[in-house]
Amino acid sequence: MTEAKMIPLNIVMTYPVRWGRYEVLRDFVQNFYDSVGPRKWNAALQYEYHYGTLSIWVDGVSFSYEWLLHLGASTKTKSADSHAGYFGEGFKIASLCAYRDLRWSVKMASADWELIVTDSRETIDGQSVRMLAYDVRAVEDSHHSKLVLGNLREADYTLFKSVLLSFYYPENPLLGEKIWEGREGAVYTRSSAPYDKQLPCTRDFGRRGVVFCGYQLLGSNPFNLVVCLHNWRKSDRERKALYSFDVVDVFEEVANHMSPDGAAKMLEKMRRNWGSVPSKKYDFDSWYPVICNLITTLDRSPAARTRFVERHPNLLCLRPVRTMHERNRRSQARSWLSSQGTSYRLVQQAFSRLGYPTLEYKCAQCGGFVVDDNPTDTENRCFEVLEGLVCKLYAGFFTQETIPARKVIRNLRATYHGMATLNRVRKGKSNNRGLLVRYEVSEIYLKENIFTTEGYFDAVATYVHESCHAFGGDSSGSFGSALTHAMEMLLTKPEVVEEYKRQWCDTFAASNFVESAVLPDSPTPIHKTAGMAEEEPKSIGSGAR
Repeated sequence: MTEAKMIPLNIVMTYPVRWGRYEVLRDFVQNFYDSVGPRKWNAALQYEYHYGTLSIWVDGVSFSYEWLLHLGASTKTKSADSHAGYFGEGFKIASLCAYRDLRWSVKMASADWELIVTDSRETIDGQSVRMLAYDVRAVEDSHHSKLVLGNLREADYTLFKSVLLSFYYPENPLLGEKIWEGREGAVYTRSSAPYDKQLPCTRDFGRRGVVFCGYQLLGSNPFNLVVCLHNWRKSDRERKALYSFDVVDVFEEVANHMSPDGAAKMLEKMRRNWGSVPSKKYDFDSWYPVICNLITTLDRSPAARTRFVERHPNLLCLRPVRTMHERNRRSQARSWLSSQGTSYRLVQQAFSRLGYPTLEYKCAQCGGFVVDDNPTDTENRCFEVLEGLVCKLYAGFFTQETIPARKVIRNLRATYHGMATLNRVRKGKSNNRGLLVRYEVSEIYLKENIFTTEGYFDAVATYVHESCHAFGGDSSGSFGSALTHAMEMLLTKPEVVEEYKRQWCDTFAASNFVESAVLPDSPTPIHKTAGMAEEEPKSIGSGAR
């Protein structure tokens, strides 16, 4: 063995970088990983641990130690391989932190040389400075590259075995069934192997799915998926875990490269986010673009699209709603949907590319929307009774000067019992109870089957309910307060309510609305209400459009 030669590096021992045990071990291991690549990694890597000494080596790989002398140098500089450079900057910084901070001994050997990491005294501007250095000597050619770390604890060796899981290779125990693999990346299901607490994870997603970027495990995802994007590079040299928006970006990019069948499988694993839409203008954490990209990829194959639709036949798309009319139709359609026996799933608009109808289209197809009409003479007189009651009971409470237009819901299958058309008031004023008027009620709808002699109280309750929408929508606190006040005022004047009830009943008595009919073979006459279906269960519905 020849005499060692001291080679100082241009890295002072006080260089302000602090890597922990995980980062140091990961960079040492990455040197070997990058030298053989993911396909050969499982078979090529060899290691042993004995009494505080960890040896790591691969056969058939060698290089000149000169690559370890210069910060930023890498033996992969002229290589076309996609994985990162090896035995370059990472080795030097890992050696510094291992030697200086962890008090580990570091020895590297390859081909016909070996070196030991040490330090030396150098003079800079007249001052003595400690520098990282190598003791290099010539040895017999070993035809392999080997790293020996000394002074490790048992816990360090356990951590080393966790570090091995942080590299992408097909035999990695974290990987389950392969969904897709290509030059740009790969997608697998997650195996049942535990996600070691030493491995990085994305804080918002916990330790479930895994994300590999540039062949390294850098984050997690909330799905039962392992997603790998090989050509992704993180700019942060400290290599902390990915943020949630980083993970979304990785998913979005991988979705662009997948096969249609792979996209279908990945889409199914992300089922709970099918209805995901951005919650704000710039929503970097939304899975919406990922779902869109997967659908676009899936749609490239008619066969894959057909298979997906057959597996998931009852999806309805939700398009964005912008106008009051669209919001009203959405509210009506949702109300219709809640009464259906078929279990439909609401998904984002991108699914329409696969041929799925919108919620509103399906509702219209099944006759679930209100079919509005102008009232008959009798219905008009009933409206007059209700308007008179409201005018007498609620002077100063409902401040609108114009009486809402009268409309009748003729579709008895519609779930709404009543409805109001609202127009926002630019500068609303408060009423006599201090409630701010937000809308003008331009139309009030009542269902056709309310207009019977017995339907008076139902009609009153529904008409007052719809009138209270001047103060807000169904779910608003202002509407709830207005409705409470209105019901209190109604209950304190029973004599007025009874007075208008007589007018309501007189309307039907004076009209020709009820006719007598005698059924064949029946001596007893019965009364039949013309144009009326059997009365549905009473429920006060409401909508704003």
